[in-house]
Amino acid sequence: MKFNYRSLIKYLIVLFVTVVLFWYLFHDIPIEKVLSAIRAFDYRWIFLSVLLSIFSHLLRAYRWTLLLKVSHHKPSTQNAFYAVMIGYLANSVFPRLGEVSRCGVLHKTDRIPVAISLGTVVTERIIDLTVLLLIGAFTFLWQFEVLQPYLIKGQEKIGNLIAAQWPFLAIGITLFLIIIYVIFFFAKARQSVFLDKVRYFLRQFAVGIGSIIKMKQHLQFWSATLGIWVMYFLMMYVITFGSEVTENLGMAASFAILVMGSFGMASPTPNGLATFHAFVAGVLVLYGIPREDGIIFATIMHSSQFVAVIVIGLISFVMIHFITRHKNIENCTENKVERRG
Repeated sequence: MKFNYRSLIKYLIVLFVTVVLFWYLFHDIPIEKVLSAIRAFDYRWIFLSVLLSIFSHLLRAYRWTLLLKVSHHKPSTQNAFYAVMIGYLANSVFPRLGEVSRCGVLHKTDRIPVAISLGTVVTERIIDLTVLLLIGAFTFLWQFEVLQPYLIKGQEKIGNLIAAQWPFLAIGITLFLIIIYVIFFFAKARQSVFLDKVRYFLRQFAVGIGSIIKMKQHLQFWSATLGIWVMYFLMMYVITFGSEVTENLGMAASFAILVMGSFGMASPTPNGLATFHAFVAGVLVLYGIPREDGIIFATIMHSSQFVAVIVIGLISFVMIHFITRHKNIENCTENKVERRG
C-alpha cells in the first residue's frame, strides 16, 4: 500500500491550525479558573446530556437503516449504531474519515457496498444541513436583536476572506472542471479500467443518494429526523443547568448554542475541536456570559460528549470485531458442509 504524503500533510496542517486556535482560546485563561469551574459543575446534568446524545445516535442509526432498505439491504439497527459510533470515533482523530469508516463497518458486517452506504450518508448530511439552516433561520428571527451583530460580523469576515482568496478559488474550480472533463469526455479514458470503476462507484453512489425518493417509510424517517434534532437541542439545553454561570440562559440561548455549536462541529478540525469552543463562547457573549466563562462551559460540554464518543466508539469497535469473527466462523462452517455434501 502506497503511503499518502498529501493526506499526511493535510492532516498535519489541520492539526497545527487546531493547536493554534486552542492556544489562542486558552492562553489567557488561568488554569485554576478552569479547574474550579470543572469541580463546581453539577455532573448530573452532564450525565443526562450524554444519555440524550446516545439516544440521538440510536435514532440516527435507525434512520440510516431506513435509507439502506431501499437498496434491498437490511442491516440491524444494532450494527448501524456500532458503525455510527465508530464513525464518530474516527472523526475524533481524522476529520471526515468517519463517514467512510462507518460505511466500511457495514460492509464488513452486512456486505453492503461502500458506495451505496456512502450515498445514503450524503443524503443524511444534506437533510441535516437543511434542518440546521431552518433551525438557524428560526433562531435568528426569534432572537434577531441579539444575534444580528454576531452574524453580520461573521458574514463580513467570510466576505473579506473570499475577496482576498478569490484567485485561488477560481483556479481550484477551474482545475476541478478540467479534471471532470478529462475523466468523462476523453475517449481513451472511457475505455480505461479506472473509469469503469469510477462509473460503477458513481452508479451505486447514485442509488444511495436516491434512496430518500424511493423510500416507503417516510413517516418513520422524518419522525427519526425530528427526534435527532430534538435530542440535540435537549442535550445542549439540560447541560446549561450544571453551572451557576449558565443556569439562567433559557431555551432561546440554547437554540443559539445548538446552531453555532453544530457549525463548529462541522469544521474540518478533529471532532470540531477549538472551533466548537470559539463558536459557542462567541454566541454566549451576546447573552451576557463573559468570554472566559463561555469557553470553559463549551469545553465542559464538548469534553463530556468527546469522552462518551471515545468510550462507546471503542466498545462498538470490540463488538464489531466479535460480530465479524462470528460470521466468518459461520461461513467457514457452511463451506465445509457444502464440500462434504
